[in-house]
Amino acid sequence: MVANSRRRNPLGQAQLAPRHPTPLPLPDLLVLSVIVVTNYHSTMKDMWSLLKQPDSNRIWAMVATASVGTIIAVNLLAKMVRRAIFMPTLTIMSDLPNIGTARKDGRRKGRAVICGGSIAGLIAASMCADHFDSVLIIEAEDSLPIDPPEKKEMRTMANGLPTRVSPRKRVMQYFGLHYYQPPVLLGLQRMFPALHEQAAHFGFVLAPMSFANFECGGIKCPEVYRPADSHAPMVVPATRETFETLIRRLVMKYKPNVSFLTGTVTGFEREAVSGRKLSGVTVNTSGGEKFEPAAFVVDATGAAQTSYRKWLTNAGFGPLPVSLREDYHPHINYVQSTWTIPKDLLPEIGALLPYGLHPGVVHYMLPDLAKGEQTGQSFILLERSQLVLMTGAWGTSTDNLPHTIQEVRAHTKATHDDAHPAPQWLYKLFDALEAHEEECAPWYADFDIGALSFIKYHQAESGSLPSNWAAVGDSVMKVNPIYGQGCTKAMMDTLALDSLFRNIPALQEFPSDFAREYFQKAIKRTGGMWDGNKAVDYGFSGTEPSKGETLADGAFAHIDGQYDSL
Repeated sequence: MVANSRRRNPLGQAQLAPRHPTPLPLPDLLVLSVIVVTNYHSTMKDMWSLLKQPDSNRIWAMVATASVGTIIAVNLLAKMVRRAIFMPTLTIMSDLPNIGTARKDGRRKGRAVICGGSIAGLIAASMCADHFDSVLIIEAEDSLPIDPPEKKEMRTMANGLPTRVSPRKRVMQYFGLHYYQPPVLLGLQRMFPALHEQAAHFGFVLAPMSFANFECGGIKCPEVYRPADSHAPMVVPATRETFETLIRRLVMKYKPNVSFLTGTVTGFEREAVSGRKLSGVTVNTSGGEKFEPAAFVVDATGAAQTSYRKWLTNAGFGPLPVSLREDYHPHINYVQSTWTIPKDLLPEIGALLPYGLHPGVVHYMLPDLAKGEQTGQSFILLERSQLVLMTGAWGTSTDNLPHTIQEVRAHTKATHDDAHPAPQWLYKLFDALEAHEEECAPWYADFDIGALSFIKYHQAESGSLPSNWAAVGDSVMKVNPIYGQGCTKAMMDTLALDSLFRNIPALQEFPSDFAREYFQKAIKRTGGMWDGNKAVDYGFSGTEPSKGETLADGAFAHIDGQYDSL
């Protein structure tokens, strides 16, 4: 029996030690290619000579042998190409082992400036801390927390329901449910060895991705339950509020060369001597405007995408072509209610569900495009026993979506029929929540996704971007958050930047086309997120397509609702 590589983290969850394929050196690749081609040629030559012999049994035996040999040779060559070319280019697996490790030639002199201190900015700053003497994070909002939230400031919504007051006015989904995917966790584990210890302090429980009930396009999919000690990749089911606070705490505690400045970046300054790089940024602070010098600048300001809109042009890099920006609007809104389950109620609530109440997805329903449905549902258990019920839709406002548990129950019944009924345990869950509504003290939040946009910096002309600048996360591409890929994309961007930093000696200037090289590397890994999400969103009549496109452009992806007729 081959021993597996499972290990348990301090939170009591099993976790796989990831495999990191290393690209084959070019000489080895060439040698193996010659061996494959030579063996294939030799086999075909032997088979041709035997075909001239009268013994048909021997001939067909050799034909079969040659076929098997060819299959083996092609399979071997395919694996070589995948490992040497596709995995390093299209995935992050070859970059993961390096993130969080010290440079062999030491850090670069100077300071990296990160514009924006949200999740993408914090991840980028953590990476830059390995490459630069110091890192400065400039964040507009002051006094952001580094400890789990203790008190909840409440207010009343226009519909009379209670909601929370967010300290992050610029973050739309600060209280929204999130499902942070394996790449995020794998990257953070390497940046912060104390991740699990600190996560326990915040009440996180890492969990395999599981579904007690999953419906896609009207089709009831098999239940997917993975126990905590399974081989499945771990994910982090958590609110943005707690996860972002955790990362900020990790940066402050374990990255001593990272500092924070409260202020708003107002522009870039172009370096006067070469004219091809930035000398720093201007910042509006409570004490007035000031200049912050930078050896490298990272735009992590999010969906505002201010580098494209004005900073680069005002600094003399541009104007950038209008064609670099693509956007579309799915017109998605969703409503979320958060129920804090008291400890003494957890066994009672858990007994109603097929596998008990565990962190992760409990129920997930995607709309049936073939029937013109626009609404989806998701119920998930997050940190500190918070059960979140979410209902969202394309092309409608939150006024038309269910908020209270009574409305959610009625909506669930209306979106199912006798042919595809909702499981009975789901209604029992609704009944239990309604019976214990006072103890669970639910609060509500409405979200408007807004327009989605993609700045195609990888298509910029050579030399048109500063050599010591990059953008990460939503500053480059804001994807539909309901698919849970935003932070994964930010981690992929950061890993691409880290790998390029490591290829350039610390004493060497950044190449003139460094920024474009970075974007071209990153887009090979993240471009599919934009194309895939857009194709699915185009299946809903409420989506406003990109300029020059129609909703029919995504028709190839809209097959999920057609299985009923098969």
